[in-house]
Amino acid sequence: MKPLLSILYSPIRVWRCLKAWQQVILALILGALFGFAFKSSAEFLKPLGDLFINGINMIVMPLVFIAIVSAITSVGDGNKMRRVGLRAIVVYAITMILAAMIGIGVAVLVQPGLGLAHAHSLQQAPELQHIQWQSFVSNLIPANPLRAFVDGNILQVIVFAALLGIALRQAGEKAAPVINFFQAFTHVVFRLAGLIISFAPYGVFALSAWVFSQFGLSVLWSLIKLIFVVYLACLLHMAIVYGGGLRLMGIKPLAFFKKIRYPLSIAYTTSSSAATLPVSIEVTATELKVPREIAQFLLPLGANFNLNGLSIYVSAATIFAANFYGVHLHIADYITLVLTIVLTAMGAAGVPGSGVIVMGAVMSSLGLPLGAIPLVVGVDRLNDMMQTMTNVAGDVFATTVVAKQEQERTSDFVNVNSPGVSN
Repeated sequence: MKPLLSILYSPIRVWRCLKAWQQVILALILGALFGFAFKSSAEFLKPLGDLFINGINMIVMPLVFIAIVSAITSVGDGNKMRRVGLRAIVVYAITMILAAMIGIGVAVLVQPGLGLAHAHSLQQAPELQHIQWQSFVSNLIPANPLRAFVDGNILQVIVFAALLGIALRQAGEKAAPVINFFQAFTHVVFRLAGLIISFAPYGVFALSAWVFSQFGLSVLWSLIKLIFVVYLACLLHMAIVYGGGLRLMGIKPLAFFKKIRYPLSIAYTTSSSAATLPVSIEVTATELKVPREIAQFLLPLGANFNLNGLSIYVSAATIFAANFYGVHLHIADYITLVLTIVLTAMGAAGVPGSGVIVMGAVMSSLGLPLGAIPLVVGVDRLNDMMQTMTNVAGDVFATTVVAKQEQERTSDFVNVNSPGVSN
């Protein structure tokens, strides 16, 4: 009896020892094998996957709203830091918009989910109501904020949250109790988000089994193409946007990337911007000659708000989902996609599983079902490694650019002439 219990307990013990990303990848593989082997039984697992999708839907709106209000009300004071911070946020917004555009461009060319559209898809392909310019602008401010929540209008929720956050800051001391409430409620909502994301392996297993039982190996090939899109778009973004921006500032791109190769290697292997922060700050201050107080202020800020890699990842995943459901996007849809990615990514900063949350918000803004998300989450670790490295490179890039604009001591780096590095 004891040997039998030991055999049964061993897989459970191994499962508990795995990291979250390892559990998700294993769940995707096991789900695929189960779907291939037991096609008729895989149908019974779909409700479990639907529960996971419903959980994501449930948390998206309140999380984005509370995160944006909390972020705006928690910005520190100080004239210089405020000026530096505002300049950094402008750089963040520009690079994130360019990142989303590059991600969309590469994904549209490759079409990673092409061929997956199927009569028996996870849901029927939605009929998108393509947005006109006039209605898009006029509908940014909600006439009824509660209806914006109910209807799932993520852009209206973001605008309302931003306006409320600004009003709370301007209200001064009288608004302190409300600000404290939002700060505390943020922790609760983040904890709820973490709880939902902790069920990802089980939701991924269920929907992976069901999807692979329906579509077979075509799904695997599409996921490989999605990984290719993310990696190619990230490399293009670092070469064109970061490299071009550095050259405009008189900084040698190859020398820059050579000096930050250590934090980039940590970012890629750990998939954690937070884990890279100590090294990033030290390298930026000592190697790039950025004043330490600016590096210590902007790099943590960038780790939370400057998510270029995430913008690329989510844009590629959204095109994948559109391919999956056989939906054709128009110019106005792409503009909505870019704006929603940038605003939502900044709003969901620091959220556990923020990629999934942002994906859900972006796909909802276009009227796309969320059934493709568990497939994307299954290869999230591989994509997350590259997007984190792109995020960290973007943080150091933005910090260096802003420090240069502040006419701080970046000249030592600008004039560097490392062996083997050319203009």
